[in-house]
Amino acid sequence: MSSDSRQLAPFIHTEKSAPYIYMTFLAALVPCVVYAVFYYGLRAAILILFSMAAFVLSDLFCVRITKRRSGDYFDLSSLVEGLLIALMLPPDTTLLTALTAVLFASVVTKQVFGGAGSNIVNPACAGRLFIELVWPSGVQGFAYGESNSKMALLSLIVQRQPDELPSYEHLSLLELLSGNYPSMIGTACIICLIIGGVFLTLKGTIRLYTPVSYLVTIMALYPVSMLIETKSFSFDGLIIYILSSGAVFVAVFILGDLTTMPSRFASGVFAGVVCGILTLITKPFLAPMVSILAPVIAVNFIFSKTLSRRKIRSREVDLS
Repeated sequence: MSSDSRQLAPFIHTEKSAPYIYMTFLAALVPCVVYAVFYYGLRAAILILFSMAAFVLSDLFCVRITKRRSGDYFDLSSLVEGLLIALMLPPDTTLLTALTAVLFASVVTKQVFGGAGSNIVNPACAGRLFIELVWPSGVQGFAYGESNSKMALLSLIVQRQPDELPSYEHLSLLELLSGNYPSMIGTACIICLIIGGVFLTLKGTIRLYTPVSYLVTIMALYPVSMLIETKSFSFDGLIIYILSSGAVFVAVFILGDLTTMPSRFASGVFAGVVCGILTLITKPFLAPMVSILAPVIAVNFIFSKTLSRRKIRSREVDLS
């Protein structure tokens, strides 16, 4: 038994309880949900609702099977993690693919380690990375928002042939900011991501140490990475990569996770820098989403190891 008397996640040192934190995350993700449904139609709404419901039911089933006490409040983390997984999926992803990601995230990543507040890595990140690695054809359903009917639902059952993706080099800045191009259903609209990030910051439920250091590291080292990889560099290429790769979504909603990321300044900056460096190192060799998400998992493990040496079973969440 550790002699450290500090409260551990999901309990915190201020009036901001765990349900409050997850509620603010849900609210911050509303603009991304609105964008996804507006751009991709009913199939995006069903994919989002299905992933959230599946995650909640999976967590409840695991708690019932293990006879683990579920807490004194409804675990909103299940809704947040299910929503994050859905927003990181292409629009023409089948429900079976989404369910695979949800079950891996819920059972293997979250519940095996004790449930909310005890998971070593970010469940949504792990679930999305899992299907990218073991079922890559299942997450290739990219489509233009206007390429078929907003009521098209067949892609939820049968994986359709993805549209040929355009060269992002020809996209205007307005298109990149508004997400008007084929991408994941909730990661492309930078305006929505900024709104969500500002909201979380004002509510005090994320600290900007890790997200900002992550993005600054990518922007600072991207020219070096491209010179090594292609012997050339353009400022436009940097802007396109930052805005279209999903890095901003990961920075705000994944690296802002208080359970799996450090909350102290020095540790948070270090985590962001390491994550940015690993992203650029792996970018030439891995699929885009793998190079974005795998470094997050690696950083999660780094800080899990640090905590285990201190005999602390869960990360401290200190918002004071």
